[in-house]
Amino acid sequence: MTVCIAALYGNGEGCVLASDQMTTAHFPIGYEFESDDIAKIIRISESAYVLVAGDVLFADEVVTEARQGLGSEGDTLTMSRIAECVRLAYQDVRKRHIIRNELEPRGLSIGFYYENQQKFAPPIVQMIDQQLRNWNPGIEFIVSGRDSLGCHIYTIQNPGDAIHHDSVGFVAIGSGGPHALYSMIEANYRKSLSKTEVEALVRAAKKRSEVAPGVGDKTEIVSI
Repeated sequence: MTVCIAALYGNGEGCVLASDQMTTAHFPIGYEFESDDIAKIIRISESAYVLVAGDVLFADEVVTEARQGLGSEGDTLTMSRIAECVRLAYQDVRKRHIIRNELEPRGLSIGFYYENQQKFAPPIVQMIDQQLRNWNPGIEFIVSGRDSLGCHIYTIQNPGDAIHHDSVGFVAIGSGGPHALYSMIEANYRKSLSKTEVEALVRAAKKRSEVAPGVGDKTEIVSI
């Protein structure tokens, strides 16, 4: 899949972001390739970024909708509000794909389904409810940036939950995520470290993650 890493430095004074440049998509078949043309670290406002691990086609829908939700206020909002906007966009896009694949082929809208589900055969209701609850588009996001209180890190994961990582100070997602996390832990990462020290740890974590399937050897680094 990929790897994306975010780590605070200077007790939240700034943040180092890193990703490989492996692109993953699933239409019409699953495929992966390395490309400098497709960003994995995407600026969503003047001081906030979204890092993408997973299907870039689905991710583009989420980021586009999140930008529309932020509108002109994006540069003045808190990071918690920006993360919430990305979370809601994730849920909206996920639900839209479920409706297109499970309800619309049966001639149903989501409203009609909920109003009339007691009339449907139980196996149909069970199948649709399982999709609504469990369908996984196979994508994760890191949302990181600065507001008046400093830099912050959030993740957005299936089925659309947001987790705040400032207490730990770092996070990694994607197929290479576990390797990167253990690298940071073993290197005794601390939020109080300097920008130079944290960037060196993040680069080492990215390098270690390259043993995981689907992680490319190219690296992009952004410092906030």
